[in-house]
Amino acid sequence: MNQPQSTYPATVDAFKQVVEDFKASAGYKEPLLFAVGSRVFTGNGTLASVRYPVVNGPGQNTASAAIWMKVLGVTPAGVQNITVSAAQLTEILAYFAPFKNDGKYHGNVIALEQALEATKSGPANRVVITFIFDDIDPQGVEDSTLKLYGLSHRCFKPNQLNLTKVFTKLPNVAWIGDTPMDAEEVEQSLMSAAFGDGSFAPHMVDKFPLYVHRINSLKMGVRITDQHKVRLGAYLGEGTTLMPGASYINFNAGTEGASMVEGRISSSVLVGAGTDIGGGASTLGVLSGGNNVFISLGRNCLLEVNSALGIPVGDAVIVAAETAVMASSRVSVQIEGHPLNGKVVKAAELAGINAATFRRNDVTGALEVLRTGRNIDFAKKLEDGEDILNSDLHKN
Repeated sequence: MNQPQSTYPATVDAFKQVVEDFKASAGYKEPLLFAVGSRVFTGNGTLASVRYPVVNGPGQNTASAAIWMKVLGVTPAGVQNITVSAAQLTEILAYFAPFKNDGKYHGNVIALEQALEATKSGPANRVVITFIFDDIDPQGVEDSTLKLYGLSHRCFKPNQLNLTKVFTKLPNVAWIGDTPMDAEEVEQSLMSAAFGDGSFAPHMVDKFPLYVHRINSLKMGVRITDQHKVRLGAYLGEGTTLMPGASYINFNAGTEGASMVEGRISSSVLVGAGTDIGGGASTLGVLSGGNNVFISLGRNCLLEVNSALGIPVGDAVIVAAETAVMASSRVSVQIEGHPLNGKVVKAAELAGINAATFRRNDVTGALEVLRTGRNIDFAKKLEDGEDILNSDLHKN
């Protein structure tokens, strides 16, 4: 039920008092993520995704969260998806009247205004407000999608959100741009194309939308040269450059800062700033090969062409071209002063190592780890605050 108009705050101070009072009540709990969005359906009514233009993470825009919860009567627990009406959106916006025309950008208010317009067309259940209060297993399309947005908006880093069985909550659909189609629609379109002008070209079949279709890459300060190379849910640090070819960044994976990516960053893998993933290089994610150890690379590392990494490593580490370092790989340690120097051990025992090069011995073919001048140089540049990457390539 709408409140009388007189109860809406007329000033910013009055608005702040309403927020403060509600936050002090039992009806408030700070959400991990919340957003207003537009449900995305296939032509046959299958809910495929949700578009959330503004995403709020921990500690962000909590005043908005309080007002939305107050108006909607939200139970602050688990995951809440509320299909909102024009009347509810109008009431929420009434609370924000003191901020109208103040010359500042209020993303949530703009999103609410756009959502209000959207209620005038399309299905009645199109507009949804989603709250995630507890990091439980994904419950449905809405919260699964919002968690992916939360990663891509850098509200959380890879492996900080519960994404257990997220694949089971999202339907497999064909995508034409950012428009989903289910199997029946594809069948009809193929039939029409066969006997018509042949114009039917879905660019992928997947459960996830693409990063570039949902995230403002320019605002995030990243460069993506091929739209198909990054899924929604990838965490891309500012200054990251993704080149065409063998490059790929999966969801729940990514980079912490400026990085050159010409290889594959698999799900759960986090790459430090200043690190170069060379052409055709691969990292082993938890979705691959039954691996359950999160792989990471520190700062100023280099995976050379066609190399592979299956253990977490620290800073200034190099994996030479055509070299695979898996957890079970036998490695000869040749680093003076290292506690394992002179021994042959499984690579897993070297997890977290800093300033080292893994390579195959040209004569014996044995896998060895040693410290080279390049490792020392990379490490020194870290100490001096320098970046081993060509900084000109990572400017916006």
